Amino acid sequence: MAVKMKCTIVSGAPETELEYMEKYFDNSYIICADSGYRKCEKLGIKPDLVIGDFDSSDKPNFDCETIALDVRKDDTDTFFCVKTAVKKGFDEIVILGGIGSRLDHTYSNILSVNYCFDHNVKCTLVNSHNMLSVISGDNVIKKNGFKYFSVFALFGKCEGLTIEDAEYNLSDTDVLPTEQYTQSNEFASDSVKINVKKGKILLILSND
Repeated sequence: MAVKMKCTIVSGAPETELEYMEKYFDNSYIICADSGYRKCEKLGIKPDLVIGDFDSSDKPNFDCETIALDVRKDDTDTFFCVKTAVKKGFDEIVILGGIGSRLDHTYSNILSVNYCFDHNVKCTLVNSHNMLSVISGDNVIKKNGFKYFSVFALFGKCEGLTIEDAEYNLSDTDVLPTEQYTQSNEFASDSVKINVKKGKILLILSND
């Protein structure tokens, strides 16, 4: 059996559209954060591991490993799942269902993506209309069905940002975290090239 090097984490943010998740489960180790397991139930997917304090749901009836956390803790259930996946050695993590009505939880999940970046693990935060990641250096970003992309300097100045093959290109420009003019760009072809000489960029692919 092939070793699964990708981990898919299903978080519990309220969602009405779940079908977008299905393509992320293939050949992936699946961790559910607390009530996220209910989404897997609806999709007929059996997780490998369920982690949570179960303050918002009952414990699952799945025949899988379950880790019960204390309600009083420093980490969110999703971040605990992310740290568990990093410790297990996965080189790619996808967080599903982590963009919801609770802005504090959404921002915490963005910080989780950054945590993965700092631990040399590729991570994306995805819902039915958005895909977020943290990037630096040279990147070719595929369109993958998205119309828009935005980039924001993350936690400090980004030096030498270059964007090519986009509707609005940019050449060797420094961008501050307070600046917003790099929002709502569009793909001019099937992919764009983004280069960052120094610093980190929050990349958001999106559709209306």
